[in-house]
Amino acid sequence: MGNTKSTESIPKKSTRRKSATTPSTSSSSRPSVSSQGNRKPLLSISQRQIIKGCVDNSKDDLGERIFRRVLEKRDDFKQFIDNLSKAQRYENSNYLKQFLLGIVESLTDIDEINRISEEYGCNHVQFRLYGFKPDFFAATADAVATECTFLDQAAHLTSETATAWYLLTTHVFSAVRDGYYAELRRQRKCSNAFRARVSVDVVSTGTDDGTSLSSATRRSNSPQEEIAEKFEQKSNQTDDNDNEPSGNFLSPPQIY
Repeated sequence: MGNTKSTESIPKKSTRRKSATTPSTSSSSRPSVSSQGNRKPLLSISQRQIIKGCVDNSKDDLGERIFRRVLEKRDDFKQFIDNLSKAQRYENSNYLKQFLLGIVESLTDIDEINRISEEYGCNHVQFRLYGFKPDFFAATADAVATECTFLDQAAHLTSETATAWYLLTTHVFSAVRDGYYAELRRQRKCSNAFRARVSVDVVSTGTDDGTSLSSATRRSNSPQEEIAEKFEQKSNQTDDNDNEPSGNFLSPPQIY
């Protein structure tokens, strides 16, 4: 009987060991929720409450109010807004409001804040054609902090509310600029690679036809140079076909 008890206790110990090793393998592939919770948040609990209280007091025109503050300080930003259509202005102001709401909902997750901020900056590269400048992000950050501080409605000390918004906007719009420049570098890299590929295709097409390298590279000349070359070729052909010496066609005819 004593032997049977000892033999039955062995498989129980082995099953316990297997169950203990199972979570360790899964936790090595990705960070656990507890480890993410131990990360120091961007704002304190009281500061997060201040931020959420201000946003709860905001209205639907929050983005428009922030843009108006930027317009008062930056003439070049006003020129950029004037270059946009009415629909684009509404989309930009509404996008700013939705962006801030998404940030406030993720105050305890720094990674999500960075992701949303970088995406916001990335989407602004397309507006360079309308006069957008990355310096507008700093002016927008100041306008957000100023406008949202008034939304507190004196529920807290002004210095506490302003400090909370300053800490948040400094981190957020720093990530916004990172996303903007990352997308700008990506687009430039793609355009440079496309230009290099096109130039290689032009040269290879010219040499495959049996023409010389100089004639192949001549295709990449400017339009003025191409017109001059065509005019030269045409004049040479007319000189070869005509046996008579060239004269001044504007002079009066001579009678012999």
